[in-house]
Amino acid sequence: MALPLITAVRACRDLKESVLHTALEIAHRASIYGVARVTYSYLAKKCHCSRQTIINHVKILVARGILRKTVRWIKNTFCDWNTYTFTIPWHTTPAHMCNDQKIGRNLPTQEKREKSGSVREEIAQLTKGLRYLDMTPGSLVYTATMERLAYLEGLLQTPGRDDPRPPGPASGTEEDHAPSAARVS
Repeated sequence: MALPLITAVRACRDLKESVLHTALEIAHRASIYGVARVTYSYLAKKCHCSRQTIINHVKILVARGILRKTVRWIKNTFCDWNTYTFTIPWHTTPAHMCNDQKIGRNLPTQEKREKSGSVREEIAQLTKGLRYLDMTPGSLVYTATMERLAYLEGLLQTPGRDDPRPPGPASGTEEDHAPSAARVS
């Protein structure tokens, strides 16, 4: 937003009305860094005056230290457009003052049906992967996919279970400690 820059330009009390209007039009086209690329003809149309008047206004703004002008030349003879950089200080809002950071606190809590919906989606993706990837039964990838499918289907069948961790070596059986390839045989 160029609003802080426009406010800073309006605070310059020593500018005449027409020169101030030209400075405001350039400020409206400026980025958040205070840089604007504008042609004289565009400014003349926006300010309802001639091109020469805009050239004179820009000279006044450069002489007063409000703008710095950079010209872009094409083939060393034709001026394509002018780049104006505002040199007056303006107030920028720091990032930590933004109101967007307060939005996350008001989000609704996640419901259990959302969790089971994502489990069903994962089951559908795994079965689709088994179908389309043509995995060899007995391979490590096939075995791991089948174990994950069994675990997810078990989650859907036990309604009171809140522990999302897959069964592993911490469950206590000796079969769980053996490598997955040994269980397939």
